[in-house]
Amino acid sequence: MQSKLNEEKQVISKEDIEEVVEIMGHPEDFDDEEENKDQEYKTYDRSAKRLYRDPDNRVLGGVCSGIATYLNIDPIIIRIIFLLLMFAYGIIGIIYIVLWAMLPAAITTAQKLEMRGEKFNISDIEKNVRKEYEQVKDNLKNYKNSKDYERTQGFFVGLFDALGAFFRFLFKFIGAAIGLVLIVVGVGFLLGLTGTLIIGEPFLPWNNFFINDHFVIPDMVQSFIHPNTLWIIIICTILVVFIPLFAIIYGGFKLLLGIRPHDRSIAGFGFLILLISLIALIFLLGTQVKNFSYSVKDDDRIFVEENVSKTLYLEARENNNIEKSRFYIFDAEFHVMYDENDDKTLYAYPEVDIVRGHFDEVLVEIVKEGRGSNRYEALQNAEDIEYKVELNDSVLLFDAVYSLMDKNNWKFPEVDITIKVPEGYVLYIDESMEELLDYISRRKYYRADEMVNKYWIMTDEGLEKYYKVTYDE
Repeated sequence: MQSKLNEEKQVISKEDIEEVVEIMGHPEDFDDEEENKDQEYKTYDRSAKRLYRDPDNRVLGGVCSGIATYLNIDPIIIRIIFLLLMFAYGIIGIIYIVLWAMLPAAITTAQKLEMRGEKFNISDIEKNVRKEYEQVKDNLKNYKNSKDYERTQGFFVGLFDALGAFFRFLFKFIGAAIGLVLIVVGVGFLLGLTGTLIIGEPFLPWNNFFINDHFVIPDMVQSFIHPNTLWIIIICTILVVFIPLFAIIYGGFKLLLGIRPHDRSIAGFGFLILLISLIALIFLLGTQVKNFSYSVKDDDRIFVEENVSKTLYLEARENNNIEKSRFYIFDAEFHVMYDENDDKTLYAYPEVDIVRGHFDEVLVEIVKEGRGSNRYEALQNAEDIEYKVELNDSVLLFDAVYSLMDKNNWKFPEVDITIKVPEGYVLYIDESMEELLDYISRRKYYRADEMVNKYWIMTDEGLEKYYKVTYDE
């Protein structure tokens, strides 16, 4: 370009550029030359065969099909040979596993061409990939239009329809069964609780659970809860118990009949009533628990002077009350009984412990424990416990049961009696004491019914059976 410029011509014209291009050549001429050079380096032929596993025609690992492709024979021949040799020589199986582990699989197109011993370059690989792709695409198109595809499609459609119908029936059957169980359980509890609450008879005889004979709710409620809050607590308890029962029965009918009514508003209203009743019940019961927050004990002692025979007889007064029901709360046993006026009163058995004493005399300790909302009320309740122990000569006479004066509300009073017997003293335990016996220090374990109507002597290790021959029993 510099040769075209002079003092008179300072601008390059189009004709000058075309002239230079004609001399030097076009850019395309240089591109073709570079491509030819690259092609010389990139294009190469490989005709050497290499042994691969053939995953496209494999049965197990593709070893036999790879060997067959390498030898250019039918894979079935190699497989038959392997099977025959395996029956004759078991080591062939190990050889197969070793070849499986050592031989690479022909995954890429270049490896597949190398496995068949075909010459290839980049363009050959491209053509082979395109050919395989077209074959797969044609096979898919032909299969979609074939009868086999229609039969397969129809089979799977029918199979999934049948499975769907089966599971729908199964879920409906399970739902109906659960619904029936919920109805039976809900109705059973509903009738049982209704009978127990209204009639007052034991419709739910749950033996060996919370109770011994029967759990009579009205008797318990009237004895423990203050009359001012009794009816409110009863109403809240009924709502808390019966609303879930009605919900269970209603849900059972929905599952049994397979219906879905629009009942969200009813369910929401019932849940709201249940929540309010539960909160009120917890609050009211909390106020009742405060009545038992303080505990005070009232102690009394009886000293039994030593007699000539050193023998003490333990007896309990005859209980003329008629028992109606029995139940347990916090391991304490309570009894609802009819007294001489045919009124129901709550009673309990005292607990009598017999231990070794360290005095020369028999010591009887009587501990009455009362509970209340404050210490004064707890002490008053302890003093109101009606229980007596009398000493008549050599006979200790115990009340069989204890109760509260004037039929006050029961606030879990307790009466614990401890008889401390010096060593060498003899006790005769009458059968009327069987229900009262709690803990007895003895050398050998005996049940309460095995200790009554017998003589016992206190030793340094506790009571021991005593065979009295001097005095008649």
